[in-house]
Amino acid sequence: MQPVSENPIKTIITIDGGYTNVVVEEAFPSSTIAFFQFGVLFFKYEDLLELERKPFIDPDDFAKIQNIQRLKLVIPTKGVSIKGQKDLISSVRKALYDFFMSAPDKKEDKTYMQSLKWFLFEEYSLNAPKPWHLATCPYCSKGLDIECSKISRSFTTPCPFCGGEIYLTDVFRLHEAIDNELGAGGILGYITTTVEQMTIVFLIHQILNLQPSLLKSCLIIKDGPLAFFGQTANMYKPMRSLVRFLHKKHAIYLVGLEKSGAFVEHAAQISERMKPKQFLMLGNKHIYKYIIPGTVEEHRPYADTSYYSSKLIFKSVFENVYVATIPNIYAKVEPTRDDYLNLDVILHNITALKCDLYYNSLVPVVMVNKLVSLADHPSSDVLRSFAQENIQH
Repeated sequence: MQPVSENPIKTIITIDGGYTNVVVEEAFPSSTIAFFQFGVLFFKYEDLLELERKPFIDPDDFAKIQNIQRLKLVIPTKGVSIKGQKDLISSVRKALYDFFMSAPDKKEDKTYMQSLKWFLFEEYSLNAPKPWHLATCPYCSKGLDIECSKISRSFTTPCPFCGGEIYLTDVFRLHEAIDNELGAGGILGYITTTVEQMTIVFLIHQILNLQPSLLKSCLIIKDGPLAFFGQTANMYKPMRSLVRFLHKKHAIYLVGLEKSGAFVEHAAQISERMKPKQFLMLGNKHIYKYIIPGTVEEHRPYADTSYYSSKLIFKSVFENVYVATIPNIYAKVEPTRDDYLNLDVILHNITALKCDLYYNSLVPVVMVNKLVSLADHPSSDVLRSFAQENIQH
């Protein structure tokens, strides 16, 4: 790790999300609904340093770093449908569509759907938009191309084969993993990671519209790896295109931090052999030999069809150990230092943001975890009661 003479970061934005799948009808056939909560925590870097310098923390000072915006989403997952929708698949599609069409900030009219269109068709560039290929129509299951020019003001387009109304959010292909009888439980993790990263896209879109120079002083931290999984994996392509654009024209300080899984367990095993301020870049040889047993595909970088980032293990000067994913321009079998965008600045800030409350944790990540936890805001019992009162049999 190279020293940073002057830290450019002035603002920290942390993003996290979670869900609780609530049983609203236990008798056969059972019914379940998933309640999601996403949080975006904003605070100034200097405010955190001020707290560190003080022997006692005033509640008003602490409130400065608790500026959070919560977003809520409700998805039927089994035995429930939305009024006016014919089945579970159409209900999930409609719920996600409505979420993207609503404005996160009631004072503004900016929506995630606007940012999704901007993101998919690369409207930030001067190039003519290319059609987006949707592998399966939710109605007739045929593949189709979505033309940017044919998207209506309500962000829908007709299927050229069956005429069914395609929502722009259908590009996530979540309908492919839902079964009207077995339910939609398998897509909940995909929804979480997708909305978290669409939140990143939304924030970048708004910053570019309002004051692009802010990107040069803003660090965005996501809880979890910078990747899309399952049916949503194709989103890594436009995400990498956006990263390239930002790196070339503006700046991008973005990192994903992992708290669990095989890579975190491996980091704990090798941490004693690492020196403070040392990082280990993870390429195919190390990953497939020590972390994920398997045959190395010589010309295929690890997870190159889902990640738009490269992994590393970092041991800070305080001897905390982190598994981080940092955006890259191209996926490589064996990444080098230069492949991790703004590596030194990101590691410098990870070190500075350490939290002593939990092992190997960061202050903003711990805070946003607590502030969006559905175990605390509100309890699952309250959610169950709410759902039962609002369901019509």
